[in-house]
Amino acid sequence: MEFEDELTRMLTESIDELEPPVAAMVAEGGRTGRRRKRLRRGLQAVGAATTVGALVALGAVAGLGHGTASPVGVAAAASPSASAAAVGAASASPGAGAGASAGASASASASAGAGTPSGTLDVTWQALAKTLHDQLPPGGQLAELDPSGIHFNTTDTRRYVELQYNDGAGASTVMIEVGDTGAKGVGIMTCDHWGGGSNEGPRRPDYEQPSCQVTQLPGGGSMISLVTGTDTVGLYDESVRVLRPDGVYVSITAANATLDDTAPAPGITVTRDRPPVGLAGWQAIAQSPAWQFKVSQSVLDAGAEFARTISRLPCPSDAKKADCVID
Repeated sequence: MEFEDELTRMLTESIDELEPPVAAMVAEGGRTGRRRKRLRRGLQAVGAATTVGALVALGAVAGLGHGTASPVGVAAAASPSASAAAVGAASASPGAGAGASAGASASASASAGAGTPSGTLDVTWQALAKTLHDQLPPGGQLAELDPSGIHFNTTDTRRYVELQYNDGAGASTVMIEVGDTGAKGVGIMTCDHWGGGSNEGPRRPDYEQPSCQVTQLPGGGSMISLVTGTDTVGLYDESVRVLRPDGVYVSITAANATLDDTAPAPGITVTRDRPPVGLAGWQAIAQSPAWQFKVSQSVLDAGAEFARTISRLPCPSDAKKADCVID
């Protein structure tokens, strides 16, 4: 593991010198999202392999040249009707989850590359939670917010929320990240050298197969959709990342398990065969123009009110109390 540790360190330093918010979006595609301190070590090998492919995307966004991407899977530019059909497929497919809500379906009519800021205030994790709630199918529940995860993954240009979503078929940890890269124009995301498809642990026959697909969206945006390999206990993720020409990116990751730093190591409990909603549903939700980095005061107020209804995980025993202060 010494070689992998050194590779991770070198690649992380290289990405940090470019544009940290973009790195946050693509550098952990193998496992996606940011695992907290305790979980990240076990997933580092796959994340390091994925970072190699991520450098291609970072070069394009940071103005280092556009190059030519050769992804594992490339979808043609998605039309509004195609996106709507994808949501319907997610709803109808057995085991793929309940699909996205009507709000997410309607969002398909708006290009992911045409985000329209509706305010001048930075979005909060509370507002992200409310936006997620508004686009999920009715009847589910958001709970067990992770304060330490939010604390460690929030920066001036990135907002993050991590919590559990239960659609009635088992709880799932869902991670949402919205950020502003500060870079305008069309970015490139690629599946080149993607290392997140290997299974470190058991993969049941009814699990989805690992995959990586890039979609060029109308209006100039791009989207990468991932189904990861399993970790040592059988966890895997569905993840969608949308990069818009206005510099805003949206990342959504849902697991077939729950992550809890307060639970005995490794803090992972596999709860279901597949993540909720389904990959097509998350694709539609991630493209919604409701995700913005700059919002109005009314959006912040509604988010703060909604956040009071969400239960929270306790602060991990090995964390400082300040590490869990997020309000």
